[in-house]
Amino acid sequence: MRRRLPPLRAVQYFEAAAERENFALAAEALGVSKGAVSQQVKLLEQSLGTQLFLRSGRGLRLTDAGRRYLGAVRSALATLEQATTRLSGPQGRNLLRLSVLPAFASLWLVPRLAEFQDRHPQIDVEISADAAMVDFERDDAHVGIRYAKGNARNLTVIPLGRDRLFPVCSPGYRAAQRLEVPADLAHCRLLHDTYWASDWARWAASLGLVLPNLGSGQYFTHTSMALDAAKAGAGVVVGHELLVRSDLAAGALVRPFEHSLEAEEQYYMVHPSRAQHLGAVRIFEAWLVEKLRD
Repeated sequence: MRRRLPPLRAVQYFEAAAERENFALAAEALGVSKGAVSQQVKLLEQSLGTQLFLRSGRGLRLTDAGRRYLGAVRSALATLEQATTRLSGPQGRNLLRLSVLPAFASLWLVPRLAEFQDRHPQIDVEISADAAMVDFERDDAHVGIRYAKGNARNLTVIPLGRDRLFPVCSPGYRAAQRLEVPADLAHCRLLHDTYWASDWARWAASLGLVLPNLGSGQYFTHTSMALDAAKAGAGVVVGHELLVRSDLAAGALVRPFEHSLEAEEQYYMVHPSRAQHLGAVRIFEAWLVEKLRD
């Protein structure tokens, strides 16, 4: 028989809010936003079909149902915590939640993540690969890594460096197509990353180059797929320097031309000011900046 259980995170947030009868204080204790606590409590109430708090201009007050539920929640969480402690070993670990652009996650961060955790074994990392900007008022992420033109409002922003764009392909494709000058691209198959749909047009325009085949070729919704196609000899794609660095070093991809274009966007690490006290955030920031300069 399938158990009817509430979302665990929502239960934890409810307990913190119920003990303090204040969403802001619960958020501070949990290291998340007030909006995230409110959202999770609302989710729990919807799941139960019962109102747990009375909300008014004076603040929060538990309903009778909320008080009864709090007793059961405390008992259940205490039992779960004791069992987890017995199995999980030493205490003092930190969980760092990251919201990361999918291309950056798969092509740069994940291959280097083991090194970070070898250096900082007390920090566990949870990655959410999402093309959308993280909303710290609704989500539980501690850190966001994004690719954008401008600074984010009401957030601590750490610029990670500008990007450069240039065509890449496999060594075999370059030899077969005899790619020597950018105009030779007119007889090539162009590979397109739909997330960065304007890359080809911007790079060609920076040279004053007119490509009759600019709108044709193969289209991919993920950067890693476009690069895999290029490595397999399917055509030429515009590479982002940071994301193709390893493949260039390994010889899986080559740059047929020297010309590159500085992107309008750059990489940023962002987090809400309330996360500044989290030691794991500061440690990750220092490591990230160090590795990007390598």
